[in-house]
Amino acid sequence: MTFIFGSYTSSFSEENERITAEVDGRPKKYDVIETKRYEIVEVEDSPITPDALKSIAEQAVADAEKDAVAHLNRTLWFSTGCFFPLIGPIFSQRYQPFMPTARVLGKSPQYIAFYYDAYKVKTKKLQFNWALSGCLIGAPIEAYLFTLLYRATRD
Repeated sequence: MTFIFGSYTSSFSEENERITAEVDGRPKKYDVIETKRYEIVEVEDSPITPDALKSIAEQAVADAEKDAVAHLNRTLWFSTGCFFPLIGPIFSQRYQPFMPTARVLGKSPQYIAFYYDAYKVKTKKLQFNWALSGCLIGAPIEAYLFTLLYRATRD
């Protein structure tokens, strides 16, 4: 549950995932952003130029890709691919990565949107690559071990 500081009024109007609430007698606009839960974030009413939006997008994507590489558990995804050769790479594509919300505190809604999209894409790509690497190493080893087991039980 998110609290809005100031005198609270219950008159909300919802327009394209944007709500307006009256705080201290003045209307304020808020965006509703979906992460693992819904949060209410204050919106500035200043128009953003296309050049500024492009620089925001570039910065957000660069930060997201750097964070995705830093936060990825390579051992987990390599082991998943190794021990579950067929399921590991598929699971790595279906798994939704946890978004680091501390990195986007105080950022603009545009930055947050670009950051989350880029973080999710980069994390899933890295997870798949590590799971596939584990699969390519683990599958032949498992096939060899099953062959040894089969030959041992046949004799």
